[in-house]
Amino acid sequence: MKKRYVLKNKTRFFTFLVITMVLVFTAFFASVASGYKQPEYKTITIKEGDTLWGISAQYGSGDIRKYIYNLKKLNNLDSHEIYAGTQLLVPVEK
Repeated sequence: MKKRYVLKNKTRFFTFLVITMVLVFTAFFASVASGYKQPEYKTITIKEGDTLWGISAQYGSGDIRKYIYNLKKLNNLDSHEIYAGTQLLVPVEK
């Protein structure tokens, strides 16, 4: 038969549990609060020869296809065609 563990100092044990839970919740909520950053946008005027691919290569980072999708969604574009002289709202990623 195994000997059961007897908790000798209950106050110290529960203090340890409370401090550990406070630290875990503080770390979790601090990361959630600082995780969001306001997106930044820039308005650009399309020049002759500009393409969505070129714009996304210049202003975006990461997956270019995802950036183009977000660019089209932001500017309510139905196709990939853009015309010189029009203005586009471009998300600037840092």
